[in-house]
Amino acid sequence: MKKWFFVLFFALPVYGGPLEDAGLQDVSQVLGNKVFIRLRYATDNNFTGKKIYDFDKCYLHKDAIAGLQTAVALAAQEETPFTFCLWDCYRPQEMHLKLWQAFSNASYVASPKRGSRHSRGMAVDLTPCDFNGNPLEMPTDFDTFTPKAHMDNFDSPAKLLRRRALLKKIMEQAGFSHTRTEWWHFDKKGWKQKPLLNVPVGSGLAK
Repeated sequence: MKKWFFVLFFALPVYGGPLEDAGLQDVSQVLGNKVFIRLRYATDNNFTGKKIYDFDKCYLHKDAIAGLQTAVALAAQEETPFTFCLWDCYRPQEMHLKLWQAFSNASYVASPKRGSRHSRGMAVDLTPCDFNGNPLEMPTDFDTFTPKAHMDNFDSPAKLLRRRALLKKIMEQAGFSHTRTEWWHFDKKGWKQKPLLNVPVGSGLAK
């Protein structure tokens, strides 16, 4: 089975050059302390129970970062201002295969046949949080692969549904589209024009 995954991976047109040449930028270098980087796959606090990433930096394509900057500005203008905790950003395609092996359900983890939008640097998983980095309550936690995490599920308290709707509104105003099955996942429009990437981040985990 493992061999099948690698055969499929190498059959895809995947770019493996430098990060900068692929248009990827370090979000913390652009947005600084305006957002909080909390990559869940750089820890074992994720659905696999294992650390998937060997890095904890959030890289996105410059187009996605521009959209994220707009979203941050819009959130700061709300009656009760907030910002975002970023749970996942650019994901090398090779590491995406590990997630697919752990949970082969295309409703939640993109099939390797078409690749992940995270692997194009054009998708971000995030949640609203306060300015101390504390996540605000939402209908579910990250990577809760149940109907309650769906954007069209209304089996949650009204306060949480309003917060989810506000998140969706802000991200769409910033040029992102939402994913029906994951309230936390947003794709920057134009992702189809970006190549799949298997560029290693290579910075390692923060000490």
